[in-house]
Amino acid sequence: MSSVHQPCRLPVVAYEPLSVPLADVDALRTAADPEGSPPLPKRFLRHADEQSVVAVRAVQRALAALPAADCSRHGVIAAPCQAGRIASSRTLSQYAAGGGVTVSTHIVPQASLHALAAAVSVGLGMHGPSLGVGGGPRALHEGLLTATALADTPGVEGWWVVASELVGEPQLDGEGQAAKPGATRVEAVALLLAPSAAVATPQWWIHMEHAAGPGSAAGIVAAVEHWLVAATAREAA
Repeated sequence: MSSVHQPCRLPVVAYEPLSVPLADVDALRTAADPEGSPPLPKRFLRHADEQSVVAVRAVQRALAALPAADCSRHGVIAAPCQAGRIASSRTLSQYAAGGGVTVSTHIVPQASLHALAAAVSVGLGMHGPSLGVGGGPRALHEGLLTATALADTPGVEGWWVVASELVGEPQLDGEGQAAKPGATRVEAVALLLAPSAAVATPQWWIHMEHAAGPGSAAGIVAAVEHWLVAATAREAA
């Protein structure tokens, strides 16, 4: 990817938000791929963390809306917020009750900081670098900062910044399962940052001074949409 000419702002050529009730995430695991997006391998999301499931689907929807999209030379910067909490709670409960034999081998690869980046990269055939950043409440901001630092990576034709979080803290029962999954939403945003050839005509901008401020209590979807609106108004002024 070539230089972002003004590091204080990021040109965005694709944006896809997705907000799903926690209770509906399992249906997304086996849902049909959006028409026009790269297909996922069969049962690819079977063991994925809830945030990874929603984030991968958001990227697929963004790719489906791009004309003749080739993402093979794209990189992925994933910025999940405290991913793996439900699976970790379940694992600890199972371990306490039944010992080490109850611990799934999927807990480490699916609940680590880099799991989301790997799911997007491997599942959708992106061969650029992939990494997870942040992991906490300011993960999205840290992901965008990472994108400004990696903008000149040779051979990378675009960077996906993919952020996710739970909106509404899940209430877990004694077995580590979500007791009221309808009260929690899983949100993800997928942003494709433009190569320099498209900098003159991006769809949107994100100004880092906006992203540096506090997020929205309503979730990252609301926060990013606010940033895009603010930046678009500023560019038009």
